[in-house]
Amino acid sequence: MFSNNDLTVEWIPNNPKYQGKYAAAWVPALTLSQLHSGRYRWDFLIEEMAQTQIGIGVMLQWDIRPDWGFFGYLGASNTAWSYDPSSGDIVTNTQSIKGGLPKFEDGHRGVITLVLDLPREAKGEARFIVNGVDTPLIELLESSVIVPAACLLKETQKVTLTNFEQI
Repeated sequence: MFSNNDLTVEWIPNNPKYQGKYAAAWVPALTLSQLHSGRYRWDFLIEEMAQTQIGIGVMLQWDIRPDWGFFGYLGASNTAWSYDPSSGDIVTNTQSIKGGLPKFEDGHRGVITLVLDLPREAKGEARFIVNGVDTPLIELLESSVIVPAACLLKETQKVTLTNFEQI
């Protein structure tokens, strides 16, 4: 379910809207933003983790849609990067490319900041800042178009995109 002017995504338990239609294994959610040719910064506020994995990050926009990759989990393709606050890893292509980052305990809010530098005709860069801890730069393709995204893996998980700015 989306709320807060479509800035919050939350997996509502037993949502009557979907009863009997399907049983989701996870909920992939991407924004309508297609960011390019500039510098951007925003926060993902983790409001509820539900004691399990959650994916927060970005995807490259390819042709018509982004590539969710392996079973649609954010960070499963080589064109998506996801921070998982339950493990403290940044993942792409189903592999950790940076571990040992702060983990979020259930019941405590956490902030994941993303900073993008997307030059018009050069390689871009992405950087996660996890509860104030900087991570190594991730090199992006030249002229990349980026879509902020999240992947919820359990009912009651809740994430809000806040403090979006072009810098």
